[in-house]
Amino acid sequence: MRTLLAALLVVASLGSAGRARAADACRTGASELGDERALAAVRTACDCDGAPSRAAYRRCAHDAVAVALATGALRTACRRTARVDVDSSTCGTARVACGRPSGAGGACRVTTAPACQGRARTACTALEHCPDVVTWTAGTCDDPRAPGPWGVGVRTVRLQKPSVVDPTQPRTLDVVVWYPTTPGAGPVDASLKGVVDAPVAAGDGPWPLVMFSHGSCGYPAQSTFLTTVLASRGFVVAAPPHPGNTLFEFPTCGTAQAQVASFRERPADVQFTLDAMLAATADPASPFSGAVDPDRVGMMGHSFGGLTTFLAATTDPRYKVAVPLAPATPGHPVLTIPSLIGLGAIDSVVSDPAARDAFAAAARPKMLFEVGDAGHYAFSDLCFPASDCNPPVTRTQAEAHALVLRYVVPFLEVYLAGHADAAALLDAPPVPGVVVRDER
Repeated sequence: MRTLLAALLVVASLGSAGRARAADACRTGASELGDERALAAVRTACDCDGAPSRAAYRRCAHDAVAVALATGALRTACRRTARVDVDSSTCGTARVACGRPSGAGGACRVTTAPACQGRARTACTALEHCPDVVTWTAGTCDDPRAPGPWGVGVRTVRLQKPSVVDPTQPRTLDVVVWYPTTPGAGPVDASLKGVVDAPVAAGDGPWPLVMFSHGSCGYPAQSTFLTTVLASRGFVVAAPPHPGNTLFEFPTCGTAQAQVASFRERPADVQFTLDAMLAATADPASPFSGAVDPDRVGMMGHSFGGLTTFLAATTDPRYKVAVPLAPATPGHPVLTIPSLIGLGAIDSVVSDPAARDAFAAAARPKMLFEVGDAGHYAFSDLCFPASDCNPPVTRTQAEAHALVLRYVVPFLEVYLAGHADAAALLDAPPVPGVVVRDER
């Protein structure tokens, strides 16, 4: 119990600013992030896997709640939430959690697997707490944060094209491509987060293709938290670099000259890469032969790559879905295909109001989600120290990434892959920590 007390006191110190707003309901307002962390600390204070019985786990967890309340690590506004959370766990029992969204919350219970069937409930053995079944899977037991059934292969493809700015100069694109492969196909590369040059999974394609454009002074593998999960779930993701505007040219990559040049070069980089991927899928000798469905192509990008997404998706009819993430949005871009815009609510790099205007102008179906207590780098593996990426005052990368996956993955599964069952995740009430605008 001393160890538990010490851990909860640390949580109390990290979240004190949020809890100062005592009038906030649990997990709302300025208290939201601190409450999330305090509830997570209480939940994990007791050994779930090693609990001898459900009653034993509950006794331990109730003691943890009491300690957290007494030390101020948990606000009294979250007392009931914490108790419901630990009481509706599967810890110490062979039973499973099953639930479904309902109103502002959800209906969930711990019972036998057969009793879960029907009434839009699915037995979920992967998650140990009922609130997770409702929040993260909308009762489907498909958690968008989790990898899918395929392994992740990765291959770097070198392409060369003439520069738009100076056609006499070649422009080399080392495109990184993630794709489904057989699970356990080989060792996973630490930087690219996939099995290098693994064969594309046989017999299950062709796959939808997502083009990914990195941010200014970024690089193709800047968002592997997202690209690899998509590959494991049956997408091919192709990420070209934008030479002159990559991290490897820092600091000149951020100059006005580099930005202006990249604005002109980026759409052509993406178009050339898309042409090459479609040619490869039609080539029996290519490692990507038959891998890509040319009728299911989406465009996604972060920051300057978000602007690239607008530029590409509004000029090339091959794109069926657009996902700009923390996008720069100069001008008045109008998306006419299904779109999902992701924002960090405290972004200090680009204009959230401009992105909201772009959402307002877009055609239906469209969604926008804003991750609270997170900024520009919520959509990247990297976190450059700044006011909007300053854990623990702001969300950690892992906390932000979970919320990004919760919306990007099902949106692409529904509107690009054609998996209608994933719509339940988009239809559910917003996950705590996220504001959603849904006009589908």
